[in-house]
Amino acid sequence: MNSTVSSASVSSHVNTWSNGIRRSEQVAIERARTAELAHHLSSVALQQWEKTLTGIVALPAAAALGIAATATYGVALLERGFDVFESALGSVGQSLTQERHNHGGVDPHEVARNEARS
Repeated sequence: MNSTVSSASVSSHVNTWSNGIRRSEQVAIERARTAELAHHLSSVALQQWEKTLTGIVALPAAAALGIAATATYGVALLERGFDVFESALGSVGQSLTQERHNHGGVDPHEVARNEARS
């Protein structure tokens, strides 16, 4: 019995002091480090979730902007086509007006029809 008591008191003494710091203080330091690490990991995880959600939201927005840009290019191309068409019609109209003035204000087709009737 005496040997059991003496070994229990020695192990109790070793558990109380380790490297000049009490065991309870070591446990408290480890718990603080663990809590700090948990907080850090939680912050990093939250940042990663924010990036993920931003990416999920940004993907449809990027697709919508791409479609809008393509549609705008199409509209600009159509607008340019109509401008060219309008310019061509203006040129044709101007040349017909010039031709009419050159023939004394009478349409050459009208003269040909009148001659054919006679």
